Amino acid sequence: MVYRPLVLLIGIGMIGQLCAQPIDTLFARLRGLPVDSLEARERAATDPRMKMVAINRLTGQYAFLGRTEDCMKAAIRGLELAEATKNDTLLALANFGIGVAFTKLSDVNGALRHFNIAFDGYQQIGDSMRMSLTCKETAIVYQQVGDIDGTLRYMRKAQAYGLGQGFHGRSMTILARCHMDRGDLDSALYYARLADVMKVPGTDPYGYAAYKLIMAAVHAARGENDVAEPYYKRALAVADSAGTLDALIGASAGYAKLLIGQGRAEEALAYARKGFAATDEVRQPTLMIRSTTALSDAFAANGMIDSALVYSKLAHAWRDSLAALQNRSQLQNQLFTQELKDREDAKLRAEEVADRSRNIQFGIIALIVITLGIFLLIFSRTSVVGAKAIKNLSLIALLLFFEFINLLLHPFLDRVTNHSPILMLLCMAAIAGLLIPLHHRMEKLITNMLVSKNNRVRLEAARRTIEELEARPNESNAN
Repeated sequence: MVYRPLVLLIGIGMIGQLCAQPIDTLFARLRGLPVDSLEARERAATDPRMKMVAINRLTGQYAFLGRTEDCMKAAIRGLELAEATKNDTLLALANFGIGVAFTKLSDVNGALRHFNIAFDGYQQIGDSMRMSLTCKETAIVYQQVGDIDGTLRYMRKAQAYGLGQGFHGRSMTILARCHMDRGDLDSALYYARLADVMKVPGTDPYGYAAYKLIMAAVHAARGENDVAEPYYKRALAVADSAGTLDALIGASAGYAKLLIGQGRAEEALAYARKGFAATDEVRQPTLMIRSTTALSDAFAANGMIDSALVYSKLAHAWRDSLAALQNRSQLQNQLFTQELKDREDAKLRAEEVADRSRNIQFGIIALIVITLGIFLLIFSRTSVVGAKAIKNLSLIALLLFFEFINLLLHPFLDRVTNHSPILMLLCMAAIAGLLIPLHHRMEKLITNMLVSKNNRVRLEAARRTIEELEARPNESNAN
């Protein structure tokens, strides 16, 4: 029996240590988990921070997998959780997730707005690592719309705040891609080399393949095909063994183009077919366009014109599919934006109700204080108050009472008048027209009561003075 309290205290201490774990530790615990495991973690989590971390991871995973609707729903769940806790860190994470969802929907304004909110939140709590991450994601938004200058500007900000180990290589890849698009191939090579820091795939085969692929693309753009080829082969080998299909498709298409340029048409066709085969599991339009275009070019290089035409038409069909998907994305974007707006409107209405309730309470308190003050003045046996003071007090009471009535009736009048300012003004004027005559009568009644009381007080004071004066001669004679 003696040990039970000790066991209980140890258990409470362990729970406290779990709740006190830094948010980065919670992120590390969920790193690399697949979607189904993250969904299970979110459902089982009771700690709001752990649930938020799981939601944040899910938002990114859904975005990566092209599951736009799931990405939006996860982002909104995160926002609901953060607003319920009112925790600055969770609110910043939630807005970051909303920004990711808007990025997936290609809504530049929505993404930038919420990334800026997240950045301000991280700045307030002093989280420079996530400030850097937010700048990097903002740079990706600019990159998607082809604004290279904007991309570079935010990447420089990300570098200034310190690139975290988990996204340093990917950041260098973005910079390399920007400089390659600008035709600055020396700078592109410099950043590609900074990205190519992984010597073995390890626990991040996707990152390894992506880094090798950017090195291959930069060297190919520089015309250094003999250097680019080994990088393409490494990227293909790792992407194939690890099952990172988007990297496999990209590397196959890039390598096939390089081989066609060298006159190695048969090899190019083999790699183009390898990339196209990988699309059976990944039916994303952008990847399909790349793989079918590469296969069409490879067939054409081999003189197989009919097959080249078939896959050229297929590439055009996937471009049409991409346009349809973008239209659907715009519709989802509108629904997502409207849902967020409805949440914001509901939040504002709740705040207005709370403010009105507080103002009503303050009005009641003020009315009670002034009313008690007036009654104390009326029924006090000694104080003498002039009519001017009563007039001022009654005017203050009238204004407070009018504001109190306004607060009470405002929601009702708002509905009845359908938000018409003129009708609202007429209603307020009618209420004032009823209150002012009542105020005059009350003021007159109170003034009369005070005049009568003042007269009694003065008469009583005069009587006491006369009695004191009459008593003084008698005291003199006695002496």
